[in-house]
Amino acid sequence: MSAMAAFRTEGGAAGTIVGTAGIDFKMPLFELTIAFERGRLHMRDLDGDLEALEYGAQQHEIYQASRDASRWDHYNASFARSLAAYLDSIRAGGPPPIPGLAGLQELQFEASLRRSAAEHRPVVLKDEFPLGL
Repeated sequence: MSAMAAFRTEGGAAGTIVGTAGIDFKMPLFELTIAFERGRLHMRDLDGDLEALEYGAQQHEIYQASRDASRWDHYNASFARSLAAYLDSIRAGGPPPIPGLAGLQELQFEASLRRSAAEHRPVVLKDEFPLGL
């Protein structure tokens, strides 16, 4: 099963999210491309390369993670670091590394994607899923 959604932010940025539930785990589990006016970033999985292109300077750089561990080792380590950072914030009495609002906004975005797909129409987050904060 695959799904795709186009979006536009209030600031005018636009993008497309493409997802599938039928991917083979030997293939990359995610890819992210961010295009700017003067460049582009492309990332594939936690253990994949980060590619940075700067058009004006005609530069193309590739950053590689160490290849001495599997993707699952990278995911496990990332989860452990995330959990440790959250627990450290509790012990220190400080704010969490990722605020609860970010999680709420992610759920808001996901709900809008589902509604848009089900009703075959654009959804305006602030109108249809107001956070009421």
